[in-house]
Amino acid sequence: MKDLARFRCVSKTWRDLINHRGFAERYRDFSPAKFVSFYDKNFYMLDVEGKDPVITNPQTLDFPLDQSMIDESTCVLHCDGTLCVTLKNHTFMVWNPFSKQIKIVPNPGIYQDSNILGFGYDPVHDDYKLVTFIDQLDISTAHVFEFRTGSWRESLRIAYPDWYYRDRRGTFLDQYLYWVAYRSNAGRFILPMNTGNSLSRFTTKL
Repeated sequence: MKDLARFRCVSKTWRDLINHRGFAERYRDFSPAKFVSFYDKNFYMLDVEGKDPVITNPQTLDFPLDQSMIDESTCVLHCDGTLCVTLKNHTFMVWNPFSKQIKIVPNPGIYQDSNILGFGYDPVHDDYKLVTFIDQLDISTAHVFEFRTGSWRESLRIAYPDWYYRDRRGTFLDQYLYWVAYRSNAGRFILPMNTGNSLSRFTTKL
């Protein structure tokens, strides 16, 4: 992958081909599965398909910013090999460890380290999307950052939500973001959000 990243400098045609999502998807389909771990302010990559059943020497990933920007409270999300990392100055960093590409995303305006987060891909608009829920005065508002426009927008408003999130980080799978939640009078359930529908649907699954 590092060689491919260097080949982007050959010409505009090669750059557009290598940067195209379809190219990355084909590479991902036949490349070995990797596991990225965040521990003690460092990022590690583990080869989960290796022959040795015990991983003894994980590869340390070179963090592209100053280490002081992260701490033990840093939240890490992932989507198809791309990571979204919360930083200490309330901004977000979207980072592909293989291509070395990074993008700093500003906070939508209310600085809370406990905001609910999601990071996924919208195949309808061919765009990654970062989601954060901000709670104010008995209403929870979803703010969505669209990378194709480079800006945040308000998407979904939930009046008087009667649930609590078990983990602030959502999981992305097959065009949906999922959060595990619970109510005081019920067990745990799953809240799914569709990334391909302008993030306008938010339903519950028991």
